[in-house]
Amino acid sequence: MFVLQYIIVAVIMASGIAIVTIDQLITTNITPFLLICIITGFVFLIRPLISFMVYLITYVAYYYLIALTITDHYVLISNRINGFAAVGIGFLLSIMLWRYNYTNITQKWRIRMQQEQLKQMAYYDPLTDLPNRRLLEKVIKREFSSMQRTGHETIIIVLDIDNFKNINDTYGHPVGDDILRQLASFLKSNVRESDTVSRFGGEEFIILMPKTSVERGYAFAERLRKLIMEKRFTVGSISIQITCSFGVSSMRDISSQTLDAYYSLADNALYLAKQFGKNRVEIACEKERRADWRKKEL
Repeated sequence: MFVLQYIIVAVIMASGIAIVTIDQLITTNITPFLLICIITGFVFLIRPLISFMVYLITYVAYYYLIALTITDHYVLISNRINGFAAVGIGFLLSIMLWRYNYTNITQKWRIRMQQEQLKQMAYYDPLTDLPNRRLLEKVIKREFSSMQRTGHETIIIVLDIDNFKNINDTYGHPVGDDILRQLASFLKSNVRESDTVSRFGGEEFIILMPKTSVERGYAFAERLRKLIMEKRFTVGSISIQITCSFGVSSMRDISSQTLDAYYSLADNALYLAKQFGKNRVEIACEKERRADWRKKEL
């Protein structure tokens, strides 16, 4: 694209020089050359260094070629001076155009970056870079609409780090924050691309799994629970093992489209997991159904 632009500029400049050179056989006017220099500087966006070279070469060619058709010495000097002024005006216009566009593009880039930063602050957790509650609510609304169209099942998993306060009290909040970051990264690496991992607050996370049955969601949560229990989280010279409790619920079990409604259902299951001794998975469903899954697990 730039090569084509420079070719066009070269052709225009050469045409202007040719016209004004031939025109000197009839008149001493160099208006065509002046117009060509101004139009080129005003229309074409050229880098300053390249623009300088273009106008320098143009003037050198103009300087020598008009001498072929001008016989009057004083007219030749006058036209050379006027030609230099025309080239100078064109070059200044070119620099102004480049600076204007550069400033405009830079400002747009800065605005876009600021918008991205605001979006990041509005929709992502600053500690873990996971989607926050606000973004998760938007994702859930979209998923609810998708469920209505296709009839598929989607589950929500709420997980909470067991006894996390003890980690903060024993090792300090910076270590606790690092554990949260590592767990967030670990969760993201163990879910599907279609799943959404969100930090809901404190040491609590939510996983949204579209097109997943409760049975499969329970099996996934159980596998994830074991992986977390076996993993060692290292912060400097400190090595820590943690466990998590899980609550699993289906979005089919409630008609409301709000995050609070879906969260409450899974959170009730999480509460049961905490009540039953922590480091376990519970499902938001009737007791008989939960008992059947427990038997299968055993």
